[in-house]
Amino acid sequence: MKILNAIKLTIVGLLFTACSTPKNIVYFQDLTDGQILKLANYKGIALQPMDMISIVVNTKSTELSNMLNLPVSSHTIGYAEGMSLSQSRGTSGYTLDSKGDIDFPLLGKLHLAGMNREEAAAFIKQKLEEGNIATNAVVTIEFMNLSYQVLGETNHSGRFSITKDKVTIVEALSSAGDMTLYGMRDSVIVMREQNGERHTYVVNMLSGKDILESPAYYIQQGDVIYVKPNNYRRRQSTANASEVTTASFWLSALSVLATLSVLIFK
Repeated sequence: MKILNAIKLTIVGLLFTACSTPKNIVYFQDLTDGQILKLANYKGIALQPMDMISIVVNTKSTELSNMLNLPVSSHTIGYAEGMSLSQSRGTSGYTLDSKGDIDFPLLGKLHLAGMNREEAAAFIKQKLEEGNIATNAVVTIEFMNLSYQVLGETNHSGRFSITKDKVTIVEALSSAGDMTLYGMRDSVIVMREQNGERHTYVVNMLSGKDILESPAYYIQQGDVIYVKPNNYRRRQSTANASEVTTASFWLSALSVLATLSVLIFK
């Protein structure tokens, strides 16, 4: 009877442990209803050297607009050759050089590095007006090759395009299908290159406050997000993953045996 009771107690304890919600799984554990956290000032994606963008300038003059816009390298099949370039369906882009400059028609060298899309568009419009080239021009800038990478314990790791000015780490992980149950949510790594230096940030996704206050809350182009595997997943990746040879297993087994011995021989 003592042995049977001991086995029952052990099984109940294991089931209780298995059914409990792990504390390292739930996001935003420290947030409460109505809580307000202030975000750091963020002006959006800042253009960097080697970024590729499209710039479209529309003016009242079709001829001037055609001069200010790059010729399209390809046309849609069946598209009328006689139509103006300003009506073309194709898109050509500018690549910022190593100094963050572009060579813009009629304006020459323009330094755009460090500006967001809104600032760059306003800057070009201002230059057009200062040079008496165009007034009331509409300048539209779009990202073309900006992206970030998500690696590690996610459901869909890969490279993802940046299509808007603000992308958060939460959105980035969502794009990758969220972390698997084996991902370490308390230490997500974000690697970022800035001014020729590699910066590393560690984000605790279990803490809403830590996420919102992190410099890596907003993703920049070229960021690499890495979700580390937990100990269980790392053990699975060893050569003898099918064999139970870890020290933690034997310590747990010895602990259970010791408990059973005390209950049986008491």
